[in-house]
Amino acid sequence: MLLEVREVSRKTPRDGRLEITGETARRLAPLGASLPVEVDLQRGEGALEVMACQCEKGGGSAGHTHHFVRSPLFASLTVGETVVLELLEGPVLAVARPHPLRPES
Repeated sequence: MLLEVREVSRKTPRDGRLEITGETARRLAPLGASLPVEVDLQRGEGALEVMACQCEKGGGSAGHTHHFVRSPLFASLTVGETVVLELLEGPVLAVARPHPLRPES
């Protein structure tokens, strides 16, 4: 199941946290706080995290939160690249780089 497509933030390779939408977090929550993660066919463990925030995005509201999946595998992701998050059977959260489109000949 396709969960979302997103850009890797500047912090992800350093802290191993890939930000996800609240909707994706709700879909992953039934799997528990820890879940299998796959990046470039390497498998490891990931953890769901929620962080309260006072950033501009939330207008400084006390109820604003950010959602993340944290995994050491995310250190291999490149800042600014687009990744596709899919929930595979198992269940496994797969984080993949989209294949480039070939120009038509």
